[in-house]
Amino acid sequence: MALDPGSIVTAIDLVQRAIEIYQRIEALPQQMTQLGRRMERLNVFLVQLEAFVRRKKPGSAYARLFSGQKEALGLLLSSIKEHSEKVYDLFERYEKGILSRTHDLQFRVKWAAQIWFSLVDSSPEKIQAIMDDIDYDRGVLSDYMTLMNVYGVEVIVDKAFEPQAQAAGAATKKPAAPKTLAPAKRASPSPSPAPPRKDFKIIFVDPLNQGRGVVAEAFVKLLGGLTLVAKRQWRISIAHSAGFFVKNRSNCADVVENLEYSYKSFKRPLEDGAKAPSALALAALFDNKSYDYPFKADIRDAMTARRSRGLRKDVFKQYDFIIVFTNRDHDNMIKLKEALRKEDGSVASARGKGRVLHLGTFLADNSGGPPREITTPPKKAGSTVSRNDWNRKVAEIKTAVKAFLKQEMGWTHPSKKEPAGNNLVISPSG
Repeated sequence: MALDPGSIVTAIDLVQRAIEIYQRIEALPQQMTQLGRRMERLNVFLVQLEAFVRRKKPGSAYARLFSGQKEALGLLLSSIKEHSEKVYDLFERYEKGILSRTHDLQFRVKWAAQIWFSLVDSSPEKIQAIMDDIDYDRGVLSDYMTLMNVYGVEVIVDKAFEPQAQAAGAATKKPAAPKTLAPAKRASPSPSPAPPRKDFKIIFVDPLNQGRGVVAEAFVKLLGGLTLVAKRQWRISIAHSAGFFVKNRSNCADVVENLEYSYKSFKRPLEDGAKAPSALALAALFDNKSYDYPFKADIRDAMTARRSRGLRKDVFKQYDFIIVFTNRDHDNMIKLKEALRKEDGSVASARGKGRVLHLGTFLADNSGGPPREITTPPKKAGSTVSRNDWNRKVAEIKTAVKAFLKQEMGWTHPSKKEPAGNNLVISPSG
C-alpha cells in the first residue's frame, strides 16, 4: 500500500481554504493572527510531503514505516483535516458575523459581531486549544516526514504548487520560496510566540530499561543541572525511563503481551524487571570530567540505585514526549497507544501529549537512507560488550539528545564563560 496522494491533497485544500480567509480578514485579534500563521506553517509541511509523493515515488520510503506507523499517519492526516475545518469555520464566522450556524443567526453590524465573537463565543482558551492541536499535528507530521526521509532528498515544486510555495515563503517571513524545497536538516515543527513552557515531561523507552533509556534519562538530568548552574531556564520538569517488555511497576503488561505486532520478531518475552542498570553504560556516561559539579554525584547515585521498570497505562497522557531508540520500538509504541485507546481512550489521549519520537531521527543525514537506529552495543563472538562499546553508544545518545533539546525546546549548551554556582546541588528526583 502506497501513501495516498489524495489524502494529502485534501488536507492541503482544507488548510489553504483556512489560510485564504485568514489572509483577507483585516485587523484580526492577535490570537487569531497567531492561529492563521500556524496554518501557514502547517501548509509548508504538507506541500513538501505532497511534492515528495508526486515526484520521488516514495514507495520504498513509505515501506520503511511499519503497520502501526502507517495507520497512525493516516489518522494524523484525518486529524489535520478535522482541525483545519474548525479553523476555517472560526475565521468564516468571524468574517461574516455568524452567531450560530444551527439557528442561522447573524449580526447586522460587523463590528458588533467581532466584539461578541472575541469576548463571548471564542474565548482565548478555545482558540488556544485549537492552536495546540495544530502545533501537535505539525510536530507529528514532521516526525513522520523525517522517518520517511522527506528532508533527505530534493523536493521539486512545479507550477502547480507555486501558491503553496508562496505560502511557505510568507509563513517564514521570507521572499516566496524558489522551486526547490529541500531542508538540509529536520524542519522545526513547533515555533510559537507563546511564553515558553517550563513543564515538559519526557520518558525514554527501550525494551528492558537497563541501558540506553537509563543513559538518556541520566544525561538529560546532567544537562538540566548544568543549565541551572549556568542560571539559565530549563524547560523539563520530569525525565524518566522505562522498559517496554518489563513487568515491574507496569499496569499494562497484559496489553503489551497481547499486541498485534507488525512482525513476530518485534515481540520479546516479558521480563520481571527490578534489575540494576548496566554498570558499563553508567560508567561510560559518568566516568569523565564532564559536568563536574556536586549534582553529578547525586544523579549518579540515584541512577545506580534505580531498578528497571515497565510502562504505565497513562504514559501517553502523562508525558509530552515518549522517546524510543529504533524504528521497531517506535512502531511498538504506536501499536500500544492504539490498543490503549481502544481499551480506554482516557488513558491514551490528552491534548498535546504522547508524541512518540524516534531519537535516531535527530542523527539523520541527507544520504537518502533511513534514520539511524540506536541499538544496544552488540556482543562480539566469544566476548562480552566492552566499556569502549558503551563509550561509542553513549556518545551517540548524547549527540541525539542534545539535538532533540535544541530542536524541540530551543536549548543550547551553556558555554564555559557563563556564570556558575559551584555549590549548587540539583535534586535528581525529577
